Formats: sequence, structure tokens, C-alpha cells
Amino acid sequence: MSTFRPDHHTLMAYVDGQLDDARSAQVQHALANDAQLAAEVQAMQQQTLALRAALDPLLDQPVPSQLLQRTVVPPRRWARAAVVALWIGLGAVAGGVGSAQWQSRDATAALARAEGEQHFVRQALLAYSVYTPDPRRPVEVRNSNDLTTWLSRRLDRPIVAPDSLPGGLLLMGGRLLPGMPGKPAAQLMYQNAQGHRLTVYLRGMAKPTAQTAFRIVSSGGTTTLYWVDRDWGYAVTGDLSRARLLEAAQALYASYGGGARAFAASPAPQT
Repeated sequence: MSTFRPDHHTLMAYVDGQLDDARSAQVQHALANDAQLAAEVQAMQQQTLALRAALDPLLDQPVPSQLLQRTVVPPRRWARAAVVALWIGLGAVAGGVGSAQWQSRDATAALARAEGEQHFVRQALLAYSVYTPDPRRPVEVRNSNDLTTWLSRRLDRPIVAPDSLPGGLLLMGGRLLPGMPGKPAAQLMYQNAQGHRLTVYLRGMAKPTAQTAFRIVSSGGTTTLYWVDRDWGYAVTGDLSRARLLEAAQALYASYGGGARAFAASPAPQT
């Protein structure tokens, strides 16, 4: 008779309270009979408490101004609204009402995306602030051939982790993090010869976008460069200069099949 041994994903769900009563009871029984599993769960619980403790101050911060930029309605939507107005024979007044409705939908969608990006950036900053100061275990898995295989399997997406980034940044390793329900996140950590650490935060987004956005957010002495490519978000965070962070972000963007054009075509907004 085989003994039930929960995997890492199941343990994370247990710590987050996402298992039903029957499954939770199975996990509790396994923990009672396996000291190694119990220690792993205890470490996860401590990590969760640390994340919550660090998150409270961030929740009170205002929304970054660049995330609230006014959305410009594409001209083709105005044309569509005008055609509809003519078709139903309501004239100029009805056409104006239809245009306002299109703008309202676009503004609502833009606000939802901005809120999603804001939450994404806060998670990236939080993960950076929690793990980069750790002198003993800043990463869960050290740099090895197994790192990308493990993260790719957990995130159900090919994860690329360059061994180095511009500026003498060498890959230390990475870890799996809670992101959103059904969308775990990954963090890669790099360090240069001066001891400065840079993190790369990746996860799926709740509100996919058809375009790649590139933004800069600063919080104290820490800067995050992030972009969203369809259904996936990338955030590069560190206490390096913006020029150094931009070089690292460009290299990472290129490693995922992009190139430097996306960064050069649209200068980073000032914060």
C-alpha cells in the first residue's frame, strides 16, 4: 500500500488554505509522519508571515502616476461608433452617446489593467525586499541545469534564466513564489562583484494585453523596470542605476525572443 506524500504544489496550497477538508486531512497525516515535510511546511508558513508583514506598508502607497495615464481611444472605434449611429438612424446625438459608451468600456479596461500591473509591481518589490537581504538562503534552488526545468514545470511555461546579465551580474538561483490563484510566480536572483543584487520576477497576468508595455517605478532607492507581453509579466528590480537596470532588462527581453527595439522606441517615463 503506497503512502501519500504531497508534492511542493500541494504543500503550498495547504499553507494557503486552498485544499478541501479531505485533502487537508491527508496532508496533516503526512506531516505528522514525516519530519522533513513538516519542516518544509513550517518554512513556507514563515515565508508567508514575512510576506504579509512586508506587504502592509506597500498597500498604503499611492498608485504610480504612470499607471494612470489617460487611454487614447483608437480612431477605428470612433468610426465604428459612427457607423452604428447611422445604421440605427439616431443621428448625431445618438452617435455621441455611442462614442461615450465606447470610451467608458476602454477606460474601465485600462483601469483594470493598471490595477493588475500595480499589484504585479508590488509583488515584485515585495519579493525583492524580502529575499535580497537574506545572507544565508536568498534563493530556493541554486543555479544549475535543474533550475529552469523545475521552474518551467511549476509555471507551465518555458522559463529562461541567463547565467549572466550585463554589468557583471551572475545568476545565483531562483525560487517559486505565490502569485495569483492558479498563477504561481518565479524569482531569479543575480549578484555582481560589489554585492549588489538584482531580481527578475515573472508570472502570468490576470488581464492579458495585446501589446508589450514598458514602465519604470521607483520606490525609495529601489527601481523596477517591468513590461507585460500578452499574458505574461516581467519585472527587473534592483538598487542599481536605471542605465544598468535597462541593460539587464534588454538582455532578458532578448533572451525571451524579443530585442532592444522595444526599449529604444519608447523612452522610459520619468517618475
